[in-house]
Amino acid sequence: MKALRQIVVSLGVLVVIALIGGGRVEAVFPEKPVEFTVPFAAGGGSDIMARTIAAIMEQEKILPQPLVVVNRPGASGVLGYMHVGQKTGDPYVLTTATSSFVIQPLLGKMKLSYRDYTLIGGLALDEFVLVVPASSPHRKFADLVEAARRSPKEVKIGGSSAPSIDSIITHLVEKATGIQLNFIAFKSGGEVMTNLLGNHIDLASANPGEALTQIQAKKARVLAAASDKRLKTLPDVPTLRELGIDVVVNQWRGVAAPKGISKEAEAVFVSAFKRLSDSKSWKEKYLTENNLTPFYLSPEEFRRYLDTDAEKTSQILRGMNLIK
Repeated sequence: MKALRQIVVSLGVLVVIALIGGGRVEAVFPEKPVEFTVPFAAGGGSDIMARTIAAIMEQEKILPQPLVVVNRPGASGVLGYMHVGQKTGDPYVLTTATSSFVIQPLLGKMKLSYRDYTLIGGLALDEFVLVVPASSPHRKFADLVEAARRSPKEVKIGGSSAPSIDSIITHLVEKATGIQLNFIAFKSGGEVMTNLLGNHIDLASANPGEALTQIQAKKARVLAAASDKRLKTLPDVPTLRELGIDVVVNQWRGVAAPKGISKEAEAVFVSAFKRLSDSKSWKEKYLTENNLTPFYLSPEEFRRYLDTDAEKTSQILRGMNLIK
């Protein structure tokens, strides 16, 4: 006798009910752990977000199975993104997504673009701060600008991968001030901070969540924020605009799955991440503590946002002579 299958999606859980003869068997999606890929090394902003999401999902029982964080760094995020993008139809793998998700396809370094994935949703906007070691002689950002003006390419600034949102910030600061910095790429924000504290670089572009622990321990100092307004956790730190440098940059953060997953699985993930975004734990343990701005976007809103972001980013990359 053929089974009669009924599909129910409720509260972020997909239940497939199979009626076989007089029996009833329920299978809840996901039925096994879901791999949550981070396309960068441990310790950076993407890693912090993924591990926070996994912990909250498990604590609040948003999904019946855990998200298992797996770091797949390399090629400015391309290896991790492609790992997920090539698993067409597989609902048991997700990836964090940031600006590199748009940048790398524009550069021609990634065969797939955000249009080739199932977008689950946007979650937050992350700011950037410009940080120096505590021992740095530069007490103000103007001091560092002057040092770079005296010795072009001598001041070393570190960031995650290249080209990346960090190298874009470097380019915009150089363009606004007329200086030349020496950008050095690392595999993750955590590696950037390690090299900053070891005095291997003079300056770092970092998300607040990557740097706050070192700032609070007085091992690093923030000279400026690339935000529109002063950050609540760093109220004494001026924005670049306040310093006469017209540069404002933030980074969106979201989640995507492979193309071709079932509509039912997609609905489960969309519902689950909306519940996460609405939760008190997410707002307090992640957004507030790491100085991020709430920015939930549905899949449709997320796609429209990325369309606009891709156009703006392509204009900047042309200005950097990286694309035609």
